[in-house]
Amino acid sequence: SVDVVRPGEQLHQICIVLRDVPGALAKAAMVLADANINIKTSSSFFVTEYPNAGVWSSFIDISNATKSLEDVEAELRKLDVVLEVILKEPKPAPFESIHFPIFHGNTRAIIMPRGMFWALWNAFEKIFAHSGLVVVLYNAGKRIGQHAANRISEVFGLKGKELIEALAQAGQATGWAITEIKEIDLNRASATIIVRDCFEAVAWREKPYTVCHWTRGYLAGYLSVVFNKQVEAKETKCLAKGDEYCEFVIK
Repeated sequence: SVDVVRPGEQLHQICIVLRDVPGALAKAAMVLADANINIKTSSSFFVTEYPNAGVWSSFIDISNATKSLEDVEAELRKLDVVLEVILKEPKPAPFESIHFPIFHGNTRAIIMPRGMFWALWNAFEKIFAHSGLVVVLYNAGKRIGQHAANRISEVFGLKGKELIEALAQAGQATGWAITEIKEIDLNRASATIIVRDCFEAVAWREKPYTVCHWTRGYLAGYLSVVFNKQVEAKETKCLAKGDEYCEFVIK
């Protein structure tokens, strides 16, 4: 969504399905430029419904447009690279509402603001007590980490060091954290991993103890697959308790 709409702007959302060929996006963008339509935000992605195409989705400002949206849509549909055009005026608020559900790869995903996540975890802690919540989060994280490592290994054919490097990529792509591999020993099945801006630590804020139990479990599960051996993880530093970053020792 567009958080700030300037006075006088008239926002619309446009979604264009384009053939997967070079120059397709440029051709569509030129139609908007020729109509003096300003592209405010833009993203392009693949969807399974169109295996040989891609989706370009944008918020556009039509306040200074020299052509009607009907004429622009007609011009776009005449392009040999365009398969579909969807136009929508986002009212009463400029939220992205064309694309539902949201997918991360081929898996449905949701976007949860940090404050909502914190409220959920805080409520769980009151029900289970801190010690109970630690066990629940760690075990859940471990199962999910194992599943993620197996899935990434299967889809991309990665093993060993490359599978560990994919862990850092995936964490950043999903907004969880920035992950750095400080030490790794494949023979001894041990590792030290630095996690910066971990979503758990940022959500929990100031605590006198380490809080990233889901992340800790996830790393243990993921690296158990990498090492082909069950390992556990311990958080030795945590942003929530004043450290510069979170650090996990896995062995």
